[in-house]
Amino acid sequence: MGIKAIKEKVPVIILAAGYRVEGEMHVAPGGRLLDEINRERDFLPLTNATIYDVTGEVPLDTLEFLAVNKDMTVMVAPAIPS
Repeated sequence: MGIKAIKEKVPVIILAAGYRVEGEMHVAPGGRLLDEINRERDFLPLTNATIYDVTGEVPLDTLEFLAVNKDMTVMVAPAIPS
């Protein structure tokens, strides 16, 4: 049986390679979003992700999990929950 890490969900907006992605990043309780972004890995894992064209309002796809390549990422910002 594995050990489950306790994390808090942080709603984010990511601009990457012509797309806008809205989803949830997971950080340690009381942790900072920036610390999670700066971890030494090539991808940012998101859950409950919705992908849009960068200027669009109609979702292109909705996924339970998405890994966004950091090299293609222009911006990561906390989102205001709706």
